[in-house]
Amino acid sequence: MEKRDFDRIVEITDDLAPELKKLALDIHGNPEMGRKEFQACKWQMGLLEKYGFETEANFCEIETSYKAVYKGTKPGPKIAMLAEYDALPEIGHACGHNLIAMISVGSGIVIKEFVDKYGGEIHVIGTPAEETQGAKVEMSQKGAFKEYDVAMMAHPFEQNGSSINTMAVYARRFEFFGKTAHAAASPHEGINALDAMINFFNMVNALRQQTKPDARLHGVILNGGVAPNIIPDYTEALFYVRGNKVAYVEELLDKVIACAEGAAKGTGCTYKVSKAEEDFKDTDSNMVLSDLVCDQYEKLGHEILRAGRAVMPGSSDLGDVSYECPAVQLMCGMGPLEDGGHYGAHTVEFAQKACSPEALDNAMEFVKAFAMTAVELLTDPSHLAAIKKEFETEKVDSILPV
Repeated sequence: MEKRDFDRIVEITDDLAPELKKLALDIHGNPEMGRKEFQACKWQMGLLEKYGFETEANFCEIETSYKAVYKGTKPGPKIAMLAEYDALPEIGHACGHNLIAMISVGSGIVIKEFVDKYGGEIHVIGTPAEETQGAKVEMSQKGAFKEYDVAMMAHPFEQNGSSINTMAVYARRFEFFGKTAHAAASPHEGINALDAMINFFNMVNALRQQTKPDARLHGVILNGGVAPNIIPDYTEALFYVRGNKVAYVEELLDKVIACAEGAAKGTGCTYKVSKAEEDFKDTDSNMVLSDLVCDQYEKLGHEILRAGRAVMPGSSDLGDVSYECPAVQLMCGMGPLEDGGHYGAHTVEFAQKACSPEALDNAMEFVKAFAMTAVELLTDPSHLAAIKKEFETEKVDSILPV
């Protein structure tokens, strides 16, 4: 990267800092739940429009989603920055999505000048409800991300880190249907749906012995009957099936469903399996792109943990995006607590850190790093070639039988 581009990125970002920090603090101070982020969406679109982006509300027919586009005068790569801005019930922005919005909107505005200079397009995509329905899943199904050469974002954590790889997860509701009877007077006339449920759990427990180390099968009984002296005619459970790759999760789910079928047959019940939540694919971070962003962040004089392909034991709707185009979600550090203690996401402490000066200042450094990454992509075709090669190879590997 030319020094004048580096200096210009720092200059633009520093000039934008008051507006971007205000955006983050306004969103933090007005927490809105998934699909109800009306004010957060309005604030972001307004700032992007101020800096020359063409905006589209209700993107993908999702009321609090948006798409903001700035096209250069010359052809070039299409770069997407992904924003999140939903909060959690009661504890607000305890996952720091206010900072994600700030970073992505800010990066888009800074990158705009270099799209003009070198050619290409920069898009900022507002993606609601990550904490609940995961709007990126629906948006991916509608083809929203296929056009991009890269999609980038950063998620707040205690420390800085390379792009997060997460697990695939399928959520399913299992129901068993039997027949009521008096448990003492005429149990022989009943068909016990709770027996089916208990057998189902025992069979899933037995299945765990034959699963790979990354498999996670966890469920709870939501309805187990109404009284001890009534043979239950209905039971209900919710199960999550997780694994490092979506292909393996699909294989595991078939086996879990077979357990339900066997439990139903063994007790004379019938059963039903239904989708309980959106299915999330694993996040298959593009490591070439992740390393490129890390390189830029280090050029700014900071340290960042490079975790490689290690998988975080959780799930994200960015996974579906990573199957549509090369995608990354880096970790933007907010630092330890004042007493040096640690904290995790979805806690009061995390929410407090998400509006701290330390978190805001480091988020601004990620704006610079993403803009520097964009300049590399716009000026050096070898980067995109390597990113595309990895994406195509990983995509083939991900859909092969496990």
